[in-house]
Amino acid sequence: MTPKMNSLPLWAKIWIALAVLGVASSELVELSYTFNLDAPTSPKLTPFSHRIVKKGVNKYGLWVEMNDFSASEHSGTHIDAPVHFSERGWTLDSVPIRRLWRVPAVLIDVTHHVQNSGVKNYEIKVRDLEMWEAQYGMLPDGCIVLFMTGWGSKVRNLREYSGLDRHNKINFPGLSKGAAEWLANHATRYHQRWGVIGVGIDTLSLDVGQSVRYPAHVALFANNIYGIENLANLDRLPPTGFYVTVMPIRIGGGSGAPARVLAEVNEPYPPGRFSHSAGPVAPSLALLMPALLMVALRMRGHITA
Repeated sequence: MTPKMNSLPLWAKIWIALAVLGVASSELVELSYTFNLDAPTSPKLTPFSHRIVKKGVNKYGLWVEMNDFSASEHSGTHIDAPVHFSERGWTLDSVPIRRLWRVPAVLIDVTHHVQNSGVKNYEIKVRDLEMWEAQYGMLPDGCIVLFMTGWGSKVRNLREYSGLDRHNKINFPGLSKGAAEWLANHATRYHQRWGVIGVGIDTLSLDVGQSVRYPAHVALFANNIYGIENLANLDRLPPTGFYVTVMPIRIGGGSGAPARVLAEVNEPYPPGRFSHSAGPVAPSLALLMPALLMVALRMRGHITA
């Protein structure tokens, strides 16, 4: 093809380039652990158990497999519904779907801060959040904020992952009260419509292991901001420019539930603020847009074969 490019606006040229180069495609990243006996779960909670009910050929010659399982709502990779620490907060089945499906997300990596501090119960501070915004820009309106502490590298050893000490107390990094309040007030501070709608972390809890009053949970859940705990593979995510989908078991009146969590990387946010009323652009449409633009331009005579 011989494109007549000179008269086209810059955005059209960019989309044509994306279509030609084929870079308008996303990569899916698994952010949840397999829900089995090894699923990371606080030693304070009911562990996952799995019982075979039927495994074999039945009297009709058909292979049948069926199992029972039991676990805490807060075992493995899971979502905390706001009602977990807020009497008037949403139960799990009340969290709007649009706050779970394909939400713009960012990753704040505090791994080096945790390592350099030498403190197991490192508290993520307001300055950690302000430093991230100074480098990458304001948190998108209506986003999920994920925190990588590096604690996920310990997940193969539950005792080490939970930080159990000789007094049998748990120890691991989490959010400080100030950082949680900073996130909860982001919409008000920057005149956003939605602000932060979810917060995730690669540890057993949003709060530090030694917490007894759970100030991070309280501050976030009072604003119907849900939590996601025990996230995996956060080291495969960029600081910004990706979407997250959270798929929990829809437990009626639940305070939480095990969840499949996926990220779509290489999917830039559309211009302007994210709108939960209209919803984001569907992935299939996003991938088709360059090709559709090429067809439209050819029909208008801007591109000739």
